Amino acid sequence: MSIMRWLILTSTTLLLSGCFISDKPLFSPADAEQPLADGTKLAAFALDSDGKRKEDGPQTVTLKHIENGYLVSPSDDEPFRVLFDDIGDGYFIGVASNEDPTKSPLYGLLHQTDTSWFAYLPVCSDFRDLAKAQGKSLKDFHIADAESDCRFTSYEDLKSALMFLAAHGKPSTEYVTVD
Repeated sequence: MSIMRWLILTSTTLLLSGCFISDKPLFSPADAEQPLADGTKLAAFALDSDGKRKEDGPQTVTLKHIENGYLVSPSDDEPFRVLFDDIGDGYFIGVASNEDPTKSPLYGLLHQTDTSWFAYLPVCSDFRDLAKAQGKSLKDFHIADAESDCRFTSYEDLKSALMFLAAHGKPSTEYVTVD
């Protein structure tokens, strides 16, 4: 699976991997926020398991406002759509899709700091292992045992799982604004 799984996700690889998903959108475009300006360019750095930047250079993505979300254009991949919901303290739940983010919703978490955005892009099997290491199971987050995807039916359960990931896991990607 690609290291740059969120703003740099490759459409078919990520959509076929074991991700955080739902059958229907868990928040609406009307609830979405646009925390970054239209035309923002970001350098994306893959992070290792210690949260340090990997040596391979950054990839660039450009964000264009569309409706209540963004069209994200990676420098070397197909554009995709994303919506963000501000959940406070600099955290945003993101939902992405190759077409309309309300179809085939795929979720992640972004954390805004003074200098960067950090992406937590869960893979279900990794989340299962993290939960187990903390004495929890997927059932504690109301996730049915899944063969590949962690499927959510409630926004609160999704938020709880993503904040657990932020508290106990490591981000996979760091984004820095490029002038």
